[in-house]
Amino acid sequence: MSHSHTFRTWPFSLPTNTAVFTTRQTMEGSEPVREVYHDRDGDWQLLCGNTLETTDMKLVCLGCMFEADPSIGELAEMPPGWCATRPAAGAEWIQQPFDPSDGD
Repeated sequence: MSHSHTFRTWPFSLPTNTAVFTTRQTMEGSEPVREVYHDRDGDWQLLCGNTLETTDMKLVCLGCMFEADPSIGELAEMPPGWCATRPAAGAEWIQQPFDPSDGD
């Protein structure tokens, strides 16, 4: 299955079909993206902030996430090792370094 996205401007330096982690709640539209992590290994996690259950984790394409919520494009330049949080959809992102010292 091929994805064809038509974006006004694609803000990320990654391809639109880059796989990112999100939650089932975000995919179903019941929760907005409230936490975004750009892991040191380059992975992106776009999470609702309400669940960390592995059964809720989904792998989706970045283009699909951007199409559903273009505000994540504001974080396209966020460096690895940083995260962004917001209290609700439409709120301003607060970006800061995070320390993944809790291990895997």
